[in-house]
Amino acid sequence: MTVYNVVELYEDKVDDKTKEYLNDFGAIDNPPENLPLMEDVIKKYENGELSGNTTVICVARVRDLYSDSIYNRIENLRYGNQKLHIGKRGGFSYNSSDTLSAYLRPNLLAVLTKGNNRASMRYACGMNSSSRVVVSLKTHPKDISEIEMIRIESVDHNTDCNYRTNQTGDDKFKSAYYAKEDWAVELFNFLKPFGIGIADTLEDAKFSCPSHAYMTKARKLAGDEYTRKYLTAFTLNSCDEELLGNATVSGSLFLKLFAECIDDVDKRNGCDSFSNCLKFNYKERQDLFSVVDPDAKNLSQNDLTEGNGVYKGNEPSIARYVNIYNEYCRIKRLQISGNYETAIPLNGKIWIKFVESAPIWMQGGLLPIAKTKLI
Repeated sequence: MTVYNVVELYEDKVDDKTKEYLNDFGAIDNPPENLPLMEDVIKKYENGELSGNTTVICVARVRDLYSDSIYNRIENLRYGNQKLHIGKRGGFSYNSSDTLSAYLRPNLLAVLTKGNNRASMRYACGMNSSSRVVVSLKTHPKDISEIEMIRIESVDHNTDCNYRTNQTGDDKFKSAYYAKEDWAVELFNFLKPFGIGIADTLEDAKFSCPSHAYMTKARKLAGDEYTRKYLTAFTLNSCDEELLGNATVSGSLFLKLFAECIDDVDKRNGCDSFSNCLKFNYKERQDLFSVVDPDAKNLSQNDLTEGNGVYKGNEPSIARYVNIYNEYCRIKRLQISGNYETAIPLNGKIWIKFVESAPIWMQGGLLPIAKTKLI
């Protein structure tokens, strides 16, 4: 068997708790009016009043919709994602769902090529098999071979899956922001005081952030206080026009993990040592060292996150922040605790705790990173 009924599969695949939860939802808006019923269209096709290769926009009962697993993923729908989407929207939205696509086969089955999840979600909201969705129904010629029928349907399905332009992170943020989704508006407002814009949503932005996901990650892992401190230092000193994701996450985490050491240096010297450290490394390093090293250069965000494409953890990048911070404090002769050689002691309890939190195979490599000059 390759053809499955959308409603029957939902009943078979979804647990009772989820069914009960989603059953309380309904449609939050209405479908277009004055569209023909799909069963009437099918009757016309059956009676010869409608020829093959015809397209009719109609409204279909969800119980009348099928999908073919030969080319479709009907057996592996992500019902958990359906639940999240329905809960977030507060029900099924015809406006968001738009038009599904199906082919009417000579055996009178309407087989979806686009819209399995949407049909399933409409049924989930209220579990009424007579609930309807808008379908663009294309008729096969009645004398079509099974091989040709599957080929045509597969082409339509493949166009949707493989030739549709995927949304980038920027696209998703922009659409969410202008749709006034809470998370996007809140992130926009968080970044606005720093002049940081995402996807051109902030007029006259001085800085850009290519990944809203990384900014959210920084706030989640390091907290708003330390993310703000990082963004303040970065933007105040105009370190770069673009804030790269991994550098922002690891920089914010550095500030959180080693806050005690950094605060001590600030109090002893009456300064914002981290902000000054970024300014030095991004803006002043080359001029200072070019006298003795003609190849000297300023650091970049990529220097701090080297190798992140291979290992996705933040520990190596955090260790590089420790490196440049300790080196900056040494070069500027900042006062530090007399009991230690560096501002962030590499044999102190805070450093040891940081190392022990890393994967065991990574732990041995963090000390060399923190001790070895980047450039």
